[in-house]
Parts: sequence; structure tokens; C-alpha cells
Amino acid sequence: MQMTDNEPFWLAARTRANQEMRLRESLKKLDVTHFLPTRFVVRTYSDRRKRVEVPVISNLIFVKCTRVEAYALLNDHHLHISYLKDYSTGRMLRIAERDMQNFMRFVAHCADNGDYECVQLDEVAPGDRVRIIEGCFTGFEGELVRIDGKTHVVVRIPQVMAMGVKIPLSQLQKIKS
Repeated sequence: MQMTDNEPFWLAARTRANQEMRLRESLKKLDVTHFLPTRFVVRTYSDRRKRVEVPVISNLIFVKCTRVEAYALLNDHHLHISYLKDYSTGRMLRIAERDMQNFMRFVAHCADNGDYECVQLDEVAPGDRVRIIEGCFTGFEGELVRIDGKTHVVVRIPQVMAMGVKIPLSQLQKIKS
């Protein structure tokens, strides 16, 4: 799938350390479609406790733009980001719209509950492809992984990341290859 100059795609962009929120504000000002998965945590300071918003994935933000706009963010607007590259082609890694929508829906549902965990791709063992047939994630597809005896379904964005959520076996259906 080749990127054209005028067709918008989702791209994953690395940021500088602890600059995700600032970059999100810059993208808002530039009216660029973006997604930064965040959650709220309680931080304890010497004199108080405070609820703060933090990124779910450190140093990563998702941007939807054309190839020309992607380069403009770097060259014209001087944003401090670098786009993840596709291993096979060496070009900017394009994330499928369906994968990105599933990921955003997944994060929106789980962020407040805290019932998900991020894992590195190299920590996920290959398993059976499954489809969730009941519950709020009906229709999601992923890989079945066992972690500490608990059943997890892993949702992957290829070459970027994977997220796992606990799903009872009764709500899963194996996808035939």
C-alpha cells in the first residue's frame, strides 16, 4: 500500500522524552488530526496528592495526515518528532484505519478501568487468532496469549505496539486460518 501525496493516513511518531502533551497542544493549534492515548494517575507529592494525565505509551503519538503534511510538520513547523518506519520498505509506517479505530476504541474503554497492559512486541508469543464474540469488544480480532495463567487477547498495531485485555474464554471464537 503506497502513500499518495493527498491521501491522509495514520502514522506513528516518536517524540522527545516527556514532550507528548506539549506536542499534542502544538498539533491542536495546527489543526492536525492526532491521537495520544492517555490515562489519569494519582501522584503523591510531599504536601498533597494530585490526579494527573499521563501518556499510556511513552514518547509516542499518532498523527493522521498526508505525506506532504507529515514532512511539513518536520520541516515547516519544526516539530521534534520522527516517524516510525516500515521494516520492509524503509518508508513511514502506515497504520490501517481499521486498526487505528479499534485501538482508539480499546483505549477509550479501558483507560479509566485500568484493565489493560501494554507489552512490547517481542514479549508477545505467537498464538491462536481469535475474535471476541461477546461484550464491549465484540468484533475485535487479536492473538490469544496466556500470561500467568490468565487469558489475554492482544490487539496489535503491526510494528508499533500491542495491548492486552483479560477476556473470558467463553467470549472468544477461534479464527480458522
